[in-house]
Amino acid sequence: MRKYIKTGLLMLTLVFPVLIYLFLKVFTTNHYDLPYFVPLRDVANNAIVQSNGDTTFYQIQDFSLKTADGSTISTASLQGKTIVISTVSSPCADTCKEVLSQLARVQSLHQAYPAFFVLTLVSEDNPQLISSIKESREVEEAWKIATVPDSAFSLILQDVFRLSEKVPGLQTISPQARLSLVDDAGFIRGFYDTTDPEEVDRLMAEIRILEHNRKQD
Repeated sequence: MRKYIKTGLLMLTLVFPVLIYLFLKVFTTNHYDLPYFVPLRDVANNAIVQSNGDTTFYQIQDFSLKTADGSTISTASLQGKTIVISTVSSPCADTCKEVLSQLARVQSLHQAYPAFFVLTLVSEDNPQLISSIKESREVEEAWKIATVPDSAFSLILQDVFRLSEKVPGLQTISPQARLSLVDDAGFIRGFYDTTDPEEVDRLMAEIRILEHNRKQD
């Protein structure tokens, strides 16, 4: 009798962890959710809250821009993509060079995640700067360059991509030194200081999180 009890306990010891693993695998989904940024606000500057209590957040608005490679990029181009938004301006001094150096690191994730790319906004009257970016990138699909008319640059930067948004911890960081992370639904999921390598490391980790979560959904 004791032999059967011992055998039963041994089987239970071996099988129980497997059952737990299968339960977690089948019935649960492990997510690390990133926060959302830029809540929509009413005329009194209060965040707009839905009837279920959820805050309504900004999604990238309709836009259409030419690229330095002769094509067009628009809101439709961003659907289903994970994107890092940046901007650089001339003269390309120390901050600009640091931004390009860090973006060269970030673009490498495109190889593992084909639905990810970097989008850099540049004045259309800046061919020298555009050439510098092209020299830094690996492939066109990993790093796209959108050319923006000077007359619309500030509007596009703030009203469409929100790179000038007031973000805690980044108030003193210029838009040229910022990066933003946009998910596949057009929501902004993070802002980062390009001049801080640790911030760029965090960005790259959070890109992986978004891509991992999307594959699980």
